[in-house]
Amino acid sequence: MAGRPGMLVIGVFVVALSCSRAPATPTPAPGTGPAAAPAGPAAPAGPAARAQPAEPGGFVTLPPRRMPPSRDSLTKLRSTYVAQVLHDIAGRENEPAEQVFKNVQVLKGITAQELVTKMDKEYATALSWNCTNCHRFANQGNWASDTSANKRRARFMQQMENDINQSQLPRLYPRDTPKVSCATCHRGYNEPPSAEYLLPERGKPGGVPFPQRFGHPPGRRPPGARPPGE
Repeated sequence: MAGRPGMLVIGVFVVALSCSRAPATPTPAPGTGPAAAPAGPAAPAGPAARAQPAEPGGFVTLPPRRMPPSRDSLTKLRSTYVAQVLHDIAGRENEPAEQVFKNVQVLKGITAQELVTKMDKEYATALSWNCTNCHRFANQGNWASDTSANKRRARFMQQMENDINQSQLPRLYPRDTPKVSCATCHRGYNEPPSAEYLLPERGKPGGVPFPQRFGHPPGRRPPGARPPGE
């Protein structure tokens, strides 16, 4: 029994000695070890650069988005198509559009000349588009194709405009009814500008002029108005 405490002390000493000689876990160097992610190419800098994942851990840098043509350039591009269409329908400009052109579904009751002008001056100008945005095969002279979703969307938008001008606005303004057009909302952009976009105030540079009195020609006094000096 006297030797048991000594054996206990020897056992504690052996355990402490084995722990002190245990190999230390090496600290992995930065960028190494199973937990480290494989290094990939440096992320592209600048707001114009865009990247999308190509494979795990890698990225493919895409070129910057191409800037759209200016509105003046689009006007020149459209003028070529307009001149060609007017040349092709020469002598039939005043006939109904649905009899001169194929696949006219909404813009019926106007002349062929008016339809071409409406496409150029209202649709394309209001959205800053070219003819080929809706007529994808215009280069081949195929204007009737419905392969473009933009063309189908334009028909829907024209029907909405007709409903506003012919049904809704007359209820609000029985006299001197105003009209809306594509430019009322689009303002020269493909997507209508947000609520933060406002025109300058009436009468200021860039703003619309003050409206004349509805129903009273210039120089004519409204009923009941007193002449100056009375």
